Amino acid sequence: MKVNIVSVVVIFCCLVISVNALRSISESYGVGLIYDTRKVQLQQQYIELIKKKNELDYINTPFFAEKQLRESLNYYKAGEKLVVFTQKPAPLVSTEETIAPIDVKKIWLDVLLYGVSSPRL
Repeated sequence: MKVNIVSVVVIFCCLVISVNALRSISESYGVGLIYDTRKVQLQQQYIELIKKKNELDYINTPFFAEKQLRESLNYYKAGEKLVVFTQKPAPLVSTEETIAPIDVKKIWLDVLLYGVSSPRL
């Protein structure tokens, strides 16, 4: 079996090209991971900055200044009462929905006898 020098050079070139392609793919994947982690960090910093901006906006309102003065001077308007909540109050109306039991046999009987009139969600 005679090996042609041209075929060896072609195979060697293909091997070098494929190794370089794999290396560039792995490097770009690494850069993508670094980009993703940096993006998450920047999003978290943005959220923190928004929170601080909202807090600063509240501090700059006249309501906050009045509240601070009242607390520091222990001054209250006539008829004003202080209410302190120590725990989350229980809701007056139950938020749980009562679910009536579904009679599956009756539903199937209606479907078999009368067909489907409208979808039941």
